[in-house]
Amino acid sequence: MNKLFAGLAAALLLAPLAAKADSEFSVVLEGGATHYNQGLSSGTSTGGEYGARLGIMPTPIVGVEIGYLGSQNNVSQSFNAGHNVGTLRTNGGYADLRVNVLPGVVTPYLFGGYGLTHFDAPGDSTSFSSLTSTTTSTIPFGGGVEANIGAFKVGGRFQYNYLFNHIYTGNSATNGGVSVDKGGNADFYAVSLDLGASFR
Repeated sequence: MNKLFAGLAAALLLAPLAAKADSEFSVVLEGGATHYNQGLSSGTSTGGEYGARLGIMPTPIVGVEIGYLGSQNNVSQSFNAGHNVGTLRTNGGYADLRVNVLPGVVTPYLFGGYGLTHFDAPGDSTSFSSLTSTTTSTIPFGGGVEANIGAFKVGGRFQYNYLFNHIYTGNSATNGGVSVDKGGNADFYAVSLDLGASFR
């Protein structure tokens, strides 16, 4: 996580150089909705996501992005039914390679990279949902559409976050009465609206 935030600071320092090279440097804020699938799909609700990212495009087609992504999702007492007992929060940083498909006033793009995300579980598994806090590597990838209106940017973005590690969700007993780890894949994805500014 520290390396990613160090990279974020480095991107800020490189902004003047990017401008001199007649490339684009952008700052974008995002907000929208996030949802878990697979192991956490039935135990969490659709929640909110928020973030910010810096982009450097040395050419109109290929560039890099460094960003922060956070989310909050309510967690149920049971993964099948029950009232909400807490909030599962994430805070993560990522870096990705961005490819503009058709550069122009309205630009569709694709991206993919590497991230590190910390999951802050409600009660840290001492009660309630049996989730445990953890930090794991992720592969963020997806696409979006961005419109340039003067020095401003507006757009939409879909980001899927593949988790390298399982999230522990408690134990359950098998037919033989043996306690089994219910940890499973718990990727999450986000859909956001973006608002930012570009400097050339």
